Amino acid sequence: MMRSEKLANSCGKYLSQLMDNDSAIIVLDGDLADSNGAIYVQEKYENRFIMCGIAEQCMVSMAAGFAVEGYTPWVFSFASFLCYRAYDQIRVSVAQCNANVKLVGSHAGGFTGRNGKTHSAINDIAMMSSIPNMRIYSPASPEDTEWAVGEMNKHDGPAYIRLPREAMSSGTWKLGSWTWITKRTSVAIVTTGLALKIANQVREQFKNLFDEEIGIINTVAIHPVPQDLIEELNNFVDYVIVIEDHLTSHGLAALLKCHQLKCKIDQFGWPIDYMADSGDYEDILKHSELNPEKITTHIKNRYAFNDNYLAR
Repeated sequence: MMRSEKLANSCGKYLSQLMDNDSAIIVLDGDLADSNGAIYVQEKYENRFIMCGIAEQCMVSMAAGFAVEGYTPWVFSFASFLCYRAYDQIRVSVAQCNANVKLVGSHAGGFTGRNGKTHSAINDIAMMSSIPNMRIYSPASPEDTEWAVGEMNKHDGPAYIRLPREAMSSGTWKLGSWTWITKRTSVAIVTTGLALKIANQVREQFKNLFDEEIGIINTVAIHPVPQDLIEELNNFVDYVIVIEDHLTSHGLAALLKCHQLKCKIDQFGWPIDYMADSGDYEDILKHSELNPEKITTHIKNRYAFNDNYLAR
């Protein structure tokens, strides 16, 4: 069934279904259940829901303790509060101990509406990927989210899922750690999460300019980078354009560059000196480096600069 909804809601709904057959799952929330999806667990399993208040550090420490006792704690908050305020507890009590704690960061990235820069999390990938044992997921549809939640719950160890504030639509692509959502092409956009919206706009504009197809790879499991994705890029792609709702420093593009890729990589995200902004999605997008027109112009200039730049 096609649907459009906030992915935090998709996460909470699906997790509450998993709880039907998994008594080890409990949920801890930082007083944001009506915004971060945890409310669906609270309404269905009140006895397995702990409202911890605005005490993220204590909440993560509690989750680590529950994990030691054999539970599977899922910790819900805004990504900005969870990753930043509780970073030391995540690093020491969760990651270094390889504790089976699942972290749900809603409102990730730079499009946080009128909440403003204090609520944005534009370098959460950088922070979470720099500590040991942490898996990171960044879905782009309700179905992606359900797949990622299932994978996180099966994994015995720390995992983090970043979810945007904006609603996302159902996808018709194959579910998995990554997939082509178009046919395979030698010029490919590699994207994740909310940035898939932007990638689709760039692809459409590119088609109108050149009457050529540009492919899109949707990446859900972004850390560690799937090895078969690296092999796919090396075997079939000459030019990669990474579009991500994250700082250009130490996001998806940086994770890809840690591997021996043969292809040229250009990246588009938030500038390193960007402090985030307050406003509607379209307003922020229009004036940012993630503006689809700016990205398309860059690709166009690559073509104009050297007709042989891209191997066919």
